[in-house]
Amino acid sequence: MSNSTTAYTRFTLNEYDRFEIARIQHEAPQLAFEKAQLLHEYRNKSYGITRLQSHELRECEALEKRLARSKAEAAIPIRTNDNGRDPSSFRAPSPSPLPEQNNTDEPLTPLDISGWDEAEVPQRDWAVKDRIPRRAVTLLSGEGGVGKSIVTLQLACAHPLARDWFGSLPEPGPAIYLDAEDDEPELHFRLDAIRAHLGVTFKELGDGGLHLMPLAGKDALLGAPDRAGIIQPTPLFTRLLLTANNVKPVLIVLNSAADLFAGNENNRSEVRQFVGLLRRLAIDSGAAVLLTSHPSLSGISTDSGLSGSTAWNNSVRSRLFLKASEPDGDTRSDQRELIVRKNNYGPSGETIRMIWCNGLFVPVTAPSSIERAATERKIEDLFMGLLARFSHEGRKVSDKTGTNYAPAKFADEPEAKAAKCSKQALADAMRRLFAAEKIWVQEDGPPSHRRSRLVIVGGVS
Repeated sequence: MSNSTTAYTRFTLNEYDRFEIARIQHEAPQLAFEKAQLLHEYRNKSYGITRLQSHELRECEALEKRLARSKAEAAIPIRTNDNGRDPSSFRAPSPSPLPEQNNTDEPLTPLDISGWDEAEVPQRDWAVKDRIPRRAVTLLSGEGGVGKSIVTLQLACAHPLARDWFGSLPEPGPAIYLDAEDDEPELHFRLDAIRAHLGVTFKELGDGGLHLMPLAGKDALLGAPDRAGIIQPTPLFTRLLLTANNVKPVLIVLNSAADLFAGNENNRSEVRQFVGLLRRLAIDSGAAVLLTSHPSLSGISTDSGLSGSTAWNNSVRSRLFLKASEPDGDTRSDQRELIVRKNNYGPSGETIRMIWCNGLFVPVTAPSSIERAATERKIEDLFMGLLARFSHEGRKVSDKTGTNYAPAKFADEPEAKAAKCSKQALADAMRRLFAAEKIWVQEDGPPSHRRSRLVIVGGVS
């Protein structure tokens, strides 16, 4: 056996190896199996499995150059009238012919639904009921540092352990967490807080089906446009698809879009193609694909959580937005709100409230109706007391926003700060007091210069 063939017996071919070798032979039918296998090992040298010798590396480099030149010539044939033209002015190559089974004159065959009368109607399949559907793509957006990685990592742990996730019980099963932002030590650190909170070991998480795949600092692209602007799956996507088909996860988390998508986020066609590629991953594996992203400044200011083309929102079946709750005064809030902005298969508009605690997020318990009424009464009493004091001191306040806006003025007083009562809470109290006819607006002054002020009904003017 020659030196160039000794490499082929160094490792046992698995399903992925055979698939990749077949793909190389499809791209270059002239290559013998041994050459295709050699080229496959060369292409995977970045994964640390190469056993190639120096002469084999040189041979593979020459093969790659020949294949690349053949692809370029096939994509844009050299024409005599192209001399001196700018490459950007070349027209995109004509699309490849459709597969033989679709390239016929026969009409399309409709789906036969005659047997549906006797068949059981399939139920909606959820990874997380009313939030994240299976066999579909869900987009989770949020500012950097708001906690998307922690929230999705908690979900990836909830599936294998069949544990609660912010008031909902996810479907039990394996989960894949592919992270292009954080490396192994960071995932170890974050997962330790979640593991301790759940009272389990790392082994229990692994045995349950948690598959962590850190790709920080590596080529993590899943889809990239070709010369014609068509989004093509990368070798990493092919490997992920093969892994997902073997694992059969309930959930696949992809963190994040900026690292995984090489196209233009403002290009509607490219965005739809990329989401379609992820939809293929979801359908083939039966999983829910959860893709994280960062909103633009406009998406933050409008509270939509979007960035780029509207195709991101239109192409996914469900969309979640994670944001920080409004702070009280100058204090940065540790609370978060996970809002269901879109849900094609269920209700939208749900808001899940959570708070940062010991390295992860925990649900914020909603107060009972009695507790809520008692809290509102305390704020109303505070508002009435401050209004009475301001009136006694001759300080006029108004119900209109401006320099004398009552909620803003009262929020700066020591009593409100001691009670940790925000301007918004005082504004809500003012509306309730108006409805209860306990306060009203009194106008005074000459007709040419009328002024209004907020007073207590029945109180001293």
